[in-house]
Amino acid sequence: MMSTVFSAVVVSIGYTLLGWDFAALLEANRHMVKEFELDTGPSIEGITVAVSAFGAIVITIFSGSLLDWLGRRAILVHSSLLLLLGGFLMLWSPNIYILLLARLIVGSGSGLVFTCVPIYISETSPPNMRGLLGTMPQFMFFVGTIFSYCLIFWLTLMSSPKWRIMIGAIFAPSIVYLALLVYYLPESPRWLVSEGKISEARVCLQWLRGKKHDISGEIGTIVEGVDFISDTAIGTVQGQSLSGLTSSQIWPQNTFYWHLSDPLVDLLGSIHETMSETITGSRRNSFFPVFNSFYFPEHEHRDDNSDQQTREVYSAGEANNGDGLRTSLLSQTANVEVNDTNTSFTSEGSSSYLRRHGTQEFMASLHDHDIEEEDEETGGMALPHQPAYRYMENTRRHPSRYRILRLSETADMKSKWRVLLQPGTRHALCYGILIQALQQSAGISVLLRYTPEILKQVGVVSLFSDIGLSPHSTSILISALNALLMLPCITAAMLLMDVCGRRALILATTPILILSLSVMSLSTLLDTRSLECAILFHLALTICFCSYVVGLGPIPNILCSEIFPTKARATCMSFCSLSFWFGGLLSSYCFPVMLSTIGLGGACGIYALVCCIPLFLVYYRIPETRSLNLELIAGIFKLSRQPPYLQ
Repeated sequence: MMSTVFSAVVVSIGYTLLGWDFAALLEANRHMVKEFELDTGPSIEGITVAVSAFGAIVITIFSGSLLDWLGRRAILVHSSLLLLLGGFLMLWSPNIYILLLARLIVGSGSGLVFTCVPIYISETSPPNMRGLLGTMPQFMFFVGTIFSYCLIFWLTLMSSPKWRIMIGAIFAPSIVYLALLVYYLPESPRWLVSEGKISEARVCLQWLRGKKHDISGEIGTIVEGVDFISDTAIGTVQGQSLSGLTSSQIWPQNTFYWHLSDPLVDLLGSIHETMSETITGSRRNSFFPVFNSFYFPEHEHRDDNSDQQTREVYSAGEANNGDGLRTSLLSQTANVEVNDTNTSFTSEGSSSYLRRHGTQEFMASLHDHDIEEEDEETGGMALPHQPAYRYMENTRRHPSRYRILRLSETADMKSKWRVLLQPGTRHALCYGILIQALQQSAGISVLLRYTPEILKQVGVVSLFSDIGLSPHSTSILISALNALLMLPCITAAMLLMDVCGRRALILATTPILILSLSVMSLSTLLDTRSLECAILFHLALTICFCSYVVGLGPIPNILCSEIFPTKARATCMSFCSLSFWFGGLLSSYCFPVMLSTIGLGGACGIYALVCCIPLFLVYYRIPETRSLNLELIAGIFKLSRQPPYLQ
C-alpha cells in the first residue's frame, strides 16, 4: 500500500500550505498596517481574513459541481495553481489592492483544498487504513504551522521584519505541490467508475494497491456502489412484489441498521464488531444480506471455470475502454424471459442496482418470500456473498429463482440533486453540516490563531524574560513549541483511528477538551499576574490543543468524507465545507467582541459549553464507520430511513 500512502501524503501537502498561511497571516497583519497607513482606517486584520474567507466560500459553492465535472485530481491541480499564484502576488503586493487580490486567490485555493483532499483520501484508501490516512491532512497542517512559526520567529529577530516573506513563502512549496500532483498523482478510481471509465479505474486502483494485489473484488464493489440507487421509483417489476414481505424478512429488528435510526447508537459497539467480523469473513452477512454483494473475499474458493471467466471479464473490460466490465456483468441477463404481470415497486432499502445507459435489468433473488433462509448451496440466495459476475452466472443457471427489476431511463439519469433529497443522504448531510459548524464554533481554531496574543495577555511570556527575547518573539517561540507538541498527539490519533474508531476517540477526547477549557476560564478569573495562574493556563491550553487534534479536529472531516454516496459525495462535502467556513467566520468575528466584553475567561467558558453539543451529537446520532467500505457506510444511512411500508 505504499502508493496509497504516497498519494495521501502528496495531496496532504495542500494542508501544509493551509497551516503555513493560517499561522503567518496574523503576524503579517501587524507589520503591513504601518506600510499601507491603515492605522486610522478599517482593521487590516479583519479585511484580509474576510477576503480570504469570501474567496473560500465562493469557490466552495461551486466545488461540488467542479469535482464531479473535472474530477478530483484536476481540482487539486487547479488548487495548487491558485496557491502558487496567490503566493507570488503576496510576495510582490506593491499596494493594498494587489494584496487583497492575492488573499482572494489564496482563499479560493484553500477552499478547494479543504473540500477535495478528504474526498480524494477517502475514495482511494482501503477501509482498514482510511482513518489513518484521513488524519494525515491534520498532521501536515501542523507541520506547515510549525515551519511558519519558525520562519516568523527568525524574522522577528530582525529590526524590520519582512511581512511579505511571511505570507508569500508558500510560493516555493506550491511549486513542489503542483509538480507532484501533475506527475505522480492518479485519479480517484471511484470518480472514474462514476464516469463509466472502468478500465482506467482499474489501472489507477492497481497502482494504488500495488501490482501484486488482487483488486477484482474491490473494483466490483466500487461498480456496484456507484450504481446503487436507493430512492428511485422503478417502472415495473416482473415477479413477486416486495409489498407482501414482512418487516422481519426485509429488515431484521435486531440488526445494527435497524437501531441506527434509534438515538441510542452508543449501544451498538458490540454489534458493529460482530458485523465487521461477519462481513469480512467467508460466510454470509447475517445482519443484513442486502450488503453481502458489497464484499468480495480475495481468497474465495472458485473453480477453474470461474477463474477463467474472471480473466475473460476483466480482459474484456480493458479491451472495450472501460465499458467491458459493465457489459460483461449484464450481458448474461439480456435474454431472460419476462412472464409475470406488472407490479409497482419502490426500491429504497432493497439492493444495489447495476445500470447501463438506457433501460437496464437487475437481478434480485426473491424466492418464496424468503431472503435470509435461502440455501447457499443452490446459488439462489439473496445477493449472495460472491462476485457479481458469478451472481449473474447463477441467474442464468437458475432463472426460476430470480426476478427481474427494470430501471427506466428516468431512474438511470436521476440528477445528483435528487440524491440529496433521499432520506438517508439528507440526514447524513444534516449531521455533516452540523458537526462541521460545531467544530468551528467551538473556537479552538481561533485560540490556535491567537495563541501568541493570548500568551502575552495571560503573562506566560514573562517566564522566558531572562533569555533576552522580546515578549512578542517569546510568544511566537512558545506557539511553535505548542504546535510541535501536537505532532505526537496527531500521530497517536492516526494510529488509533482505525483501531478504536471515530466515535470512541471523539467521545473520549471531547470531555477532556471541555474540562481544559473550563480550567482556562477559571484560571483567568483569578489573579492573572500570578505565576501559578499563568502556568495553569498554559498547561490547560496545551491539553486543550492536544485533545482537539486527536478528536474534534480531524474526525469531522473524516466522517464527512465517508458518510455520503459516491454520486453525491462532492456536492454534500461542499455543503459541509460551507458550514465550516461560515462557522469559522462567525467564530473569528465573535472572539474579539467577547474579549472586549466578557474577557478571555468568559470566551473559554462559552466554548466549553459549545463543545458539549458535538459530544451529544456523536453520542446519539453518529454511527461507527471504521473498517467499513464507503459504499456500505452510505447504504447504512440510506437503509436506516425506510418508508413505512417496508418496516
